[in-house]
Amino acid sequence: MANRRTRKPTHPGELIREDLLPETGLSQTQLAQLMGVSRRTVSEIVNERRRLTSDMAFRLARVFNSTPEMWLNMQQEVDLWEARAVHGHEYEKIQPVHEAVSL
Repeated sequence: MANRRTRKPTHPGELIREDLLPETGLSQTQLAQLMGVSRRTVSEIVNERRRLTSDMAFRLARVFNSTPEMWLNMQQEVDLWEARAVHGHEYEKIQPVHEAVSL
């Protein structure tokens, strides 16, 4: 189970920091107010120190006229990439119960 990607996927916070805030002219404080969360929460997401939750995905989708699924898919790609990077060698050792059994 090797990493399929050599480059880490874009964290949702990077998209907000690099593209959406500059395009909209919003500050992190203004974004936090629009979303009804603390500035610290926005800062931690924007600086990629916090994972995006379903609640935050809904809030971002409303503010940026997108979908919660888009935000959660971005976060999931990051999470899976990080899991493979850290634990991939461990996953390789796990054997299925029965080769014929599949979900």
